[in-house]
Amino acid sequence: MSKTTPVSSTGRSSRRRSRQVYPAVGVALAIAVVSACGSGDSSSSGGGAKGTGGKGMARFGVAVPLNDWETIDRANSTYTALVYEGLVGLAKDGVTIEPKLATSWKETAKEITFQLEKGVVFQDGTPFDAAAAVKNLERMKASKGQWTSVMAPVTAIEAVGTDQVRISLKSPAPNLVPNLARSQGYMISPKALDAGDWAKKPSGTGPFVYDAGASVAGSKVVAKAFDKYRNAKDLKVGGIEVHFINDPDSLMNGLRSGQLDIAYTTAPYVERAKQNDLSLLTYKQSIFHLLMYDTEGVFAEPKVRQAICTAMDPQEIVDAQFNGMSKVHQQRMSEGQQGYNPSVKGYPHDVEAAKKLMAEAGNPKVSFTLPTYDIQRTVAELFRDQMKQIGVDVKLDMMTWGQYYTVYNNGKYPAAIMADFGDASVYDYYLYKFGPSGAGNPKKNAYPELDSAVERALAAPDAKAADKAWQDMTKTINDQALDCGFHEAQSFWAYNGKTVDNVQGTPTLPSVIRYWELESKR
Repeated sequence: MSKTTPVSSTGRSSRRRSRQVYPAVGVALAIAVVSACGSGDSSSSGGGAKGTGGKGMARFGVAVPLNDWETIDRANSTYTALVYEGLVGLAKDGVTIEPKLATSWKETAKEITFQLEKGVVFQDGTPFDAAAAVKNLERMKASKGQWTSVMAPVTAIEAVGTDQVRISLKSPAPNLVPNLARSQGYMISPKALDAGDWAKKPSGTGPFVYDAGASVAGSKVVAKAFDKYRNAKDLKVGGIEVHFINDPDSLMNGLRSGQLDIAYTTAPYVERAKQNDLSLLTYKQSIFHLLMYDTEGVFAEPKVRQAICTAMDPQEIVDAQFNGMSKVHQQRMSEGQQGYNPSVKGYPHDVEAAKKLMAEAGNPKVSFTLPTYDIQRTVAELFRDQMKQIGVDVKLDMMTWGQYYTVYNNGKYPAAIMADFGDASVYDYYLYKFGPSGAGNPKKNAYPELDSAVERALAAPDAKAADKAWQDMTKTINDQALDCGFHEAQSFWAYNGKTVDNVQGTPTLPSVIRYWELESKR
């Protein structure tokens, strides 16, 4: 894996990674497979169904319903990836940033300039040009959430002619382009934005057009191949049907019966998929870790943090949660990402070493409450038992996923086991976990040594100096045990290799495949 392209670069092969959490599959059948996959319109008429250009339709089963077509605050792109594209996107490795609507870009500490693809149109016929890109970028800047910090260095967004956009910066913004490669950076038709109806009537430049007439609210979303798509000639599928089925058994049965071609599944169903002669695609979804928020209270003593990190056994967790089909990491950034430090060895599991660290700290009585939710019960109970081995008392506050997501970082709890964006850049990671306003720093703790490393990285005169500063930050995080327990969550797709081919996913994008590369065999 090659090194990250630095801030002052030409953006044809920039590298990075980000926070995604996949909603767990429910236990009740939301829609019977027969009704979800066998409706009476021609797009769902069975194995011979054809989409645009006489090419076959591909039928997906997922456990995520369509809420609307908004992009900015949607980490999940199961549906939006059908109709939208961004200026840039993620390559198949989940790290490399590749051109999309921008053919290239140049980035310095003072500005970022995008050269745009010519002749592209939105699905409502509106031309995609510099003015359209500016309108979308200004919408992102005006929004809250992730874009607040990402766009903070931006002083101006301007169209330069019809095919170039210039973003002026008051300070370096190394995470701006990586964030534009996420689904929240998708471009929407200016006409739809002006009308205010884009969330119900989507219009992007993507490979497929939403077919409202063939779709069924709460059950099925149909999108046909966009005949004016810039790479229309390369599409090998006539359209996509996405069926919402909130039950893993029904999803698997839909594949077995031939009513589905592809379905999102979970680790316990992998063996069943193999037994039914189904193919499997799996890749990294996100990175979970132990977020020790209260580093000036419960976790103020470095040796206590080191002991907790050493006693935690992520391998036991992934074995239980993902049937061993996952990986453990010893630092937050993966090899090939900026910030990865090859000298950092992390905290491999060692109970005796952890006990020794607690003894060196004076064997303090450490007790805290860990918030958790129903689907994460096994993980939380394993962690509690691991901590018990070194005399750390962990109480579990069990709740629903919805409750957990609203309170896990509200400042009440000193710690949580949570995922952040699997494709987060090292700067995103800092802002999220250690920045004074980061969601992963609810106690507003100060980390001056990390702040100093980031300042050096942003002010670095060249790529080598920037890399050194980011690696220093990673080493400090490791040495002080400010973060640990890194382990991957995995995405699993089962599919019928007799009806579809070239089923490809993008690591860190949990519940979507690369629709535009899919091939129908019908």
